[in-house]
Amino acid sequence: MLVAVVVVVVAAGVTAAVLLSRGAGAGEAVAGRTSAPPWAAPADVEARAEAAGLPMLTAEGEALHIHEHLTVTVDGRAIGVPALLGIDEAGRRIAAIHTHDTTGIIHVESPEVKTFRLGQVFTEWDVALGRGRVGGYQDGKDGDRVALFVNRKAYAGDPAALALGKRQDIDFVVTTDGSAPKAPTTAFAFPAGY
Repeated sequence: MLVAVVVVVVAAGVTAAVLLSRGAGAGEAVAGRTSAPPWAAPADVEARAEAAGLPMLTAEGEALHIHEHLTVTVDGRAIGVPALLGIDEAGRRIAAIHTHDTTGIIHVESPEVKTFRLGQVFTEWDVALGRGRVGGYQDGKDGDRVALFVNRKAYAGDPAALALGKRQDIDFVVTTDGSAPKAPTTAFAFPAGY
């Protein structure tokens, strides 16, 4: 169930409405940045985790512990997945979905066993995601072609609804010249212990 709250902010004579949603990623398109990359980790970790329906924890959960690898490639150039998504170092808190470094490895470490979705990752990252869309790239717009491959196989479903699974290799491939995106030729090699 999606619960939405509209917050109206008035500052220096400017009024803005901000839509905050809980549980994003359960099949809805993810609102977020639609700019060109790079997309840095958002400064307000707790707000992004809350928007993704993820409470901040005092320690990594142990009931569910899986890892996925995420890559976004635009015209053959890898776009970095930032370190510290879902981690508030100053507050010493962590969300069940997070990154430790820039390898693209997504950590799901939850105190309860449940389904987590790719939309939650992109909500934490504050990058737009939907069918045929990642960030500022949208299938069919200005020559953009956007494809999602999971374990090097085309995925035609809603990317936000994609259930995260152990050792998934998740690749968004974007071309901006109208050419068809191609699946990666090799799978990501997870380090030992992942």
